Amino acid sequence: MAKIEMGKGFDAYLSALEKWEKKDNVPVMKMALYDGASVVLDALHQEISTWSGTDPMNGPTSIDKEDLLKGLGISPMDYNGNDVDVKIGFAGYGHKTAKYNEKGVPIPMIARSIIAGTSFRNKYDFVGKVVRKTRNQSIEKMDETLNKEIEKRLSNG
Repeated sequence: MAKIEMGKGFDAYLSALEKWEKKDNVPVMKMALYDGASVVLDALHQEISTWSGTDPMNGPTSIDKEDLLKGLGISPMDYNGNDVDVKIGFAGYGHKTAKYNEKGVPIPMIARSIIAGTSFRNKYDFVGKVVRKTRNQSIEKMDETLNKEIEKRLSNG
């Protein structure tokens, strides 16, 4: 049968963790989530910046590219019950205006037309590509931030 022996410091560490667990931990979770989301956001920004913007059939125009970069951001943290979420996405209106839409074309619609494709544009799932590529980096960054903050708060009491 397996046997585990814990040192004397384990009880102190466990009691410190239990004490810390009863405090408000949302700021720590918030920092970790935003750090992880910023990894994905930076990669998305870099991906959009690499587009040439000259061939609308195979990608966005330079105006679309500018609008996407302008509208890209991280949502405020959503805390409901056991789940804490942040979302990365597009918001706002672009430069192109029309009689039916005087504010401009919604930037999320521009992004969706690139991701899913249209009758005049090939589909290019740049968001999925970036998310798949940066998933592990994002998780590592959140883990690093969370561990650093827990150690800092446990050492302060």
